[in-house]
Amino acid sequence: MKRSSGVVLMAAFIIAVTLFCCSVSVFADPGADLRFAAFEGLSKQVETLLAKDIDVNAKSKDGETALMIASLMGHTKIVNTLISGGADVNAANVKGETALMAAAFAGQADVAEILISKGANVNDSDLKKETALMEAAFAGHSRIVKILIDNGAKINATDVKKETALIYAANAGQSEIINTLIANGAEVNAKNCMGVTALIYASLRGHTETVNTLLSKGANISVKDSLGRTAVMLASARGHDDTVDTLLAGGADLSIDDNLGKKKSTMTASLVCDGH
Repeated sequence: MKRSSGVVLMAAFIIAVTLFCCSVSVFADPGADLRFAAFEGLSKQVETLLAKDIDVNAKSKDGETALMIASLMGHTKIVNTLISGGADVNAANVKGETALMAAAFAGQADVAEILISKGANVNDSDLKKETALMEAAFAGHSRIVKILIDNGAKINATDVKKETALIYAANAGQSEIINTLIANGAEVNAKNCMGVTALIYASLRGHTETVNTLLSKGANISVKDSLGRTAVMLASARGHDDTVDTLLAGGADLSIDDNLGKKKSTMTASLVCDGH
């Protein structure tokens, strides 16, 4: 599983702004001043620029708007000002990420609530079909996860790798969020395109607490991925002894062979589909 590129893209923009702030007005597009003010949290400057009829939805070359940047940084006053000034809450950058996705990744719960109240689509997805719920689940932002669920986020939506928010949470060892997702209907044994489940991911990463949580919620301890690897095989191959002990105590069978006839898998093949 790869980290979503949305915040990486926005972070790159922020770095560029920081490095070239002195020349931004001279060399950048007309909306650059507004985006810089949104990044810095300069509320008065944002108001002044909007009063000059600067396009509130002007985008950088990467498709970032002032609203996306203010949302990422958690500047709630500016978020409200931009929306009042006509900012499109569902605008997307070149990767398909929205302001809500940025807020979800960055843990900006107050901003997320504002955006949703103003019409942000909680189920929008980027070009990789990643949603705000997946972002929040991976990053461990439990309040945002609850906000999104309460506002209709699809629990079992999948990205291009067929991974759900639960799989994202398991990959990052987010046990509290796993409990929330399952309590709201997340499929505990959902598989990605390589047949990898949340339990297999958590075991591979050595997230023993998360493994315990998933087992207590009915995760299939014997399920194999498309290469025939089980959770205990991968935990053993990575040297996660505590995780292995937990899986064995839960009934895992180390005598099972993978698709190459190995009982203790040492394969390093990807856990996701080729090309993703």
